[in-house]
Amino acid sequence: MSTGKSPSDFSSGDLWPALSYPAFEPTRYLLHMVLQAVGKLKLTEPFQAQWAEVPLWLYARGLTTGPISYGGGVYEVRADLISHEMQWITSSGASGQMPLGPTSVAMFVDTFLDQLRRSVKDASITLMPQEVPNPIAFDKDTAHRPYDRDLANAWWRVLHSTQRVLQVFQGRFTGKTQPIGLMWGTLDIRLALYNGKPALPAPNAGYIRRNSMNAQLMEMGWWSGDPSYPKPAFYSFTYPQPQGIEEAKISPPAARWDSGMGEFILDYDDLRRSDNPDRDLLAFIETTYNAGATPAGWDSGLLGSGRPE
Repeated sequence: MSTGKSPSDFSSGDLWPALSYPAFEPTRYLLHMVLQAVGKLKLTEPFQAQWAEVPLWLYARGLTTGPISYGGGVYEVRADLISHEMQWITSSGASGQMPLGPTSVAMFVDTFLDQLRRSVKDASITLMPQEVPNPIAFDKDTAHRPYDRDLANAWWRVLHSTQRVLQVFQGRFTGKTQPIGLMWGTLDIRLALYNGKPALPAPNAGYIRRNSMNAQLMEMGWWSGDPSYPKPAFYSFTYPQPQGIEEAKISPPAARWDSGMGEFILDYDDLRRSDNPDRDLLAFIETTYNAGATPAGWDSGLLGSGRPE
């Protein structure tokens, strides 16, 4: 249910809007499942190492799949989080849209796929969600779910602000990386950095992690919380985890090592209280990078100064 207020926009200066996990959680659930259904369409694309092809990308009004090949052409699906509708366009000129609002996962996914197939006949996905506890198949998830437009828009604006700061740090990294995007399995925006060395996934790793944790990496990002950590937060981890990383001194002062999560955490509300959130988030990224890179023996030359003179 919407608050009735017009959502703030970037021009208002509200770059880091308030976002309460308890308030957002009902909308988050529906949005997560809807974006999973959209993201699964990208699985028809050729596989790229560490799933580089699957994230959703940010654009000026929401999130997009980018171009997906089909039948000699391409199509694209966009979640517009200003007008709150799902849109699709094709290289043949066909297009369509349907509103984002309170509904069941089953109703939305069934209607969306039915309408999309009028333009893209072979559009299909598996109906079981990925990387969520106690998953319910999309077509079986018939409970009515709320959708708050203001909160969905605020969530998307946090994604944009997070990406802006992540890009500053990414520009300094000279090793292998991937475009920053939203991982629709876990609903987090992330920057992944690689030092070029292989790694062994955990012995019990499933299919997704066997093909994502097979290289030494560092990842930083933000997510809006989930039942295991019911607060929006920034995170950073190094894989494989170097011994003693939890003892490293990091910034800003509110950031910490969370033993339950096994990673560095900076709660979103703590960042919002800062007089300079961009500066403090960049400090979190820089210091947690050093906390992992030094004991893991990453080449110091992988991190440069950024834009060339």
